[in-house]
Amino acid sequence: MFEGLEWKNAFKRAAIIFAIWLFSIYALSIAFPGTFNLGFDSSAGITTFAINAVVFFFFFVVLTAFIERSKKRNAARLHAAKTPKKDKPGTKTTAGSQATEDGESEPSTLKGRHNPNTSRKKAARRRR
Repeated sequence: MFEGLEWKNAFKRAAIIFAIWLFSIYALSIAFPGTFNLGFDSSAGITTFAINAVVFFFFFVVLTAFIERSKKRNAARLHAAKTPKKDKPGTKTTAGSQATEDGESEPSTLKGRHNPNTSRKKAARRRR
């Protein structure tokens, strides 16, 4: 469950989130002192706030570690899906057919270009 977690990156991201959280609490206590009171009236209020802050920080460390791992796994899964799978050395494909395992043909090199096998003169005569 805890394998593949990158704790260094998780601590960095959690520190950023924690700093934003502390700044927002400070800004709210300055902006709305009557409504948003931090409870710094006594030493018990400060210690309660400090304990809550530490718990909050470590919660975000674990949360960001799991998020980073899931991002890495999804990126690896998408990368594996995008890369074409190579044929096994013992199998042969039919001549002229560039079919993949899904049964779809490979995209043409002429994609988005004029098809040289069509006649422009015929098409112009049909429009007249």
